[in-house]
Amino acid sequence: MNTPGVRLSTQAGTEDVAHGERNTPAVQDDGGSGAAEQHDSGSSAEQHDSYDFVLDIVDIYTLARTAAIRRGAQELTVISLAQQGYLATTPTYPTLAITFNTLEHFRLLRLRKPSFSMEAFAKVICDSYALPYRRRYRTALSDCFDVYLSILRVIEKRTAVILRRDTPDWRVKNSCPACNYELEDEPSLKYRRMFCFDGNNSLKRLAKIGDRAVADTREFTEGDYILPPAFVDRYKDEAKGASARGPQIDDHSDRDLDDDDIDAVNNDADDSTPNSTDPEALGDCTRNWKAAAPEENKSMWGIFDETGIFASACRHGFILWITDMIKSGELFKYPISIIAKAMDTLGPELLIGFDVGCTLAGTIDRSSLGAEFRRLGCRLCVDAFHGYSHSHQCQLRHHPSTIEGAGIEDLGTMERVFSASNQLAPVIRYASRYRRHVLIDQYFKQWDDDKYANLATMLLNNYRQALDIIEQDSKSVDDALGILRCRIEDLTQWRQDEVAYFANVGTEDPANVVAVEYVTLLREIHSIENQLNASTSAFIASVPEDWSSAPLAAPASNPTYHSDASQTRKRETERRHLREKWDRVSREVIALEVKMGIVTRWHPGTPEYVSAMQYIAQRDYRVALEKLHGLVVQRLFELHNMNISQTAYKVRTHIAKNLQRRSQAIRTAVNRYNAAAQALSPPRASLDWTKVTHYTFLEEFELLRDTRNDIRGKPWAQPLVRETMKKAHRVARAREELVRCNVEVHRLRTSIHDETATLDRALRETGSRSDPLAGPLRLYILRRTRVNTHLLAIISQIHDLPGFTGNTRPGRRKGSPASGTANTPSSSVHDIAVQNELNELSKEDTEDGVDDSAMADMSRLVNFAMNIV
Repeated sequence: MNTPGVRLSTQAGTEDVAHGERNTPAVQDDGGSGAAEQHDSGSSAEQHDSYDFVLDIVDIYTLARTAAIRRGAQELTVISLAQQGYLATTPTYPTLAITFNTLEHFRLLRLRKPSFSMEAFAKVICDSYALPYRRRYRTALSDCFDVYLSILRVIEKRTAVILRRDTPDWRVKNSCPACNYELEDEPSLKYRRMFCFDGNNSLKRLAKIGDRAVADTREFTEGDYILPPAFVDRYKDEAKGASARGPQIDDHSDRDLDDDDIDAVNNDADDSTPNSTDPEALGDCTRNWKAAAPEENKSMWGIFDETGIFASACRHGFILWITDMIKSGELFKYPISIIAKAMDTLGPELLIGFDVGCTLAGTIDRSSLGAEFRRLGCRLCVDAFHGYSHSHQCQLRHHPSTIEGAGIEDLGTMERVFSASNQLAPVIRYASRYRRHVLIDQYFKQWDDDKYANLATMLLNNYRQALDIIEQDSKSVDDALGILRCRIEDLTQWRQDEVAYFANVGTEDPANVVAVEYVTLLREIHSIENQLNASTSAFIASVPEDWSSAPLAAPASNPTYHSDASQTRKRETERRHLREKWDRVSREVIALEVKMGIVTRWHPGTPEYVSAMQYIAQRDYRVALEKLHGLVVQRLFELHNMNISQTAYKVRTHIAKNLQRRSQAIRTAVNRYNAAAQALSPPRASLDWTKVTHYTFLEEFELLRDTRNDIRGKPWAQPLVRETMKKAHRVARAREELVRCNVEVHRLRTSIHDETATLDRALRETGSRSDPLAGPLRLYILRRTRVNTHLLAIISQIHDLPGFTGNTRPGRRKGSPASGTANTPSSSVHDIAVQNELNELSKEDTEDGVDDSAMADMSRLVNFAMNIV
């Protein structure tokens, strides 16, 4: 719950926290602030007839420079100021005060523009007062704003107690009613909740420089978004069974990642991705990410205390938990700690998306969480966007479009979260740890409020999208089934056959591996023999024809003695090294022959030798194809990053330069692929590099991988069958989405109904006992009611959709007592409010823009303003 800021009037002796009215203060333009100091110093009543005083103030609304403050004999100055709408910049002997309205205005500005800095607002104040920039205003504003946010947090905490929302993890369990507000007798969902997580290094914070002391040593412990580092570190050893980093691309020649700003090119790149238990199956996925941002090129960790955040959010965008990445990249302890927290808090049947979820699944399975993770029926997958860069084999098992129960959810929420939260980066880069956490907490509270206000719209859009998919693709699937003379069950079976087929692609028979090693050593020893023979021939040819056993001439009488001796030593060294190499390889060949039971050494005419050579050609072909595959993956993501709106100029230039070099690298890789393809028997068709550069999906590579079996006769490899399977999956996922949306719309409708009763009861209770929190609570209820009215208006639009199949009446939450009020019709006043909101939505939908007459009125207004003297 994000309690709205409390607006206090600035007229002495009045206070209104219920409706936020603003009054003009009593102002004395020629007054000073000395009275405040005299009264705090303990002057007696005999010396002063009145305890009132005049103080310098800052008020962005009235631009008053001083205010007359009434004060009782027993009141502290800061209390008198607060009662009359001002917050003192110091707790004792204040010389300046800022109105609560000004602080609230700045809070709202920062919520809507997170990059709006304290200094910028101080300059706005100075400009409004027609003053040059005064740095003391910035300092005063900063101190007061910290205190003001602390006051709001206290009010929020006390309001949560009144509303009974102060239990542990209440926010995570209740902030998203579409996920959490489970109802009696609702349809069961395969996955009760879907969420995703990812890391982002924009929200970094610089470490202190040298031995400088840190002035602000406070720790922010009042929020529940950020998991404590101690909790995260419990899982730092869970990935010990895997490598600390993923496999790397051996060839570094195609990288151009020497820029220190490479981190901004791809904030999504995994920084510490362990190998999976099946490196052949999942190594491609990891390599695709490591090629985009290798760890050894990231030299930033040492200068930052926090190198970013690792955050999680449900499919509707509500933030679950955040962890600080401390002097590291995306270590696996961060997602593992969130998974542990989620299993403990959210319960079973979780579908979790991550850019390398396929690899993380293996790590979780081997960790201490593995048994509980499997028992609860949880599952990891990749998000839709990053999933298309994974191998086709991985996509068949881990892409959300192929997972039953995932609906049309793309699990790419974190990309949208980070795209917005990047605005925080400029104001927290040099902040203290305390203020960084305060700003992050404040930002994501507002983010969740916005997601709640947009929740019904998200469900409406998903419902429409699912209906459109069913309407457009169902007929295409039916027509294709008629042409193929098959049933939907056949498509399911063919998909299973495809999964089984690709599960074995890239695996090698151990016998083949040994045979390849043996033939490779035979080829190597044959090459050494050729080199040794050539070296011996060159040595013999260097002996003069007229050589005799006569005593050698002295070096002084032979001008070529030193050069001849040098050449002789080089040839002798070369022959010695070749003989040693031949001996080593010969020992390895003999050892393999003993192990394989080979009596007669193979030679190029031996059938086993020929078979092994053919297998080597096939393997070289797959290696060349993998290289080409990785380069195209890099190109796709670099093209994507070029279109990111907030990518810096330097980074865009860096990516453009990489794209130019990547094109040349793709040319080289295509040439190598074509050479390997021609070495096959029968040869494969060559690729045109211009066609390769236009690949948008990587599935086409997968169909070229296997050379042991001809897949052209397999049903699932036929273009029409593949297209039909894709559309059939889309239709199946769309039908699942309709079921989920029906459930979530019903949950949201019921939660609003129940919350209305809860808020009304709380307001009556606080009003009956004259609770001072009645004002802030009334303001919160006012805003919440208006948002709920907006949500109900959009829910009514969902109910009116052609094809809507859900329940339109409120239900009853699981575990709540049956009260008989769940199905009570809404009051006429409430219905009128919803209808008014529908009318507003209708106006927004029908508005095409500003018409000519309105533009003419605006033009006249501008001219009038410009002519004011």
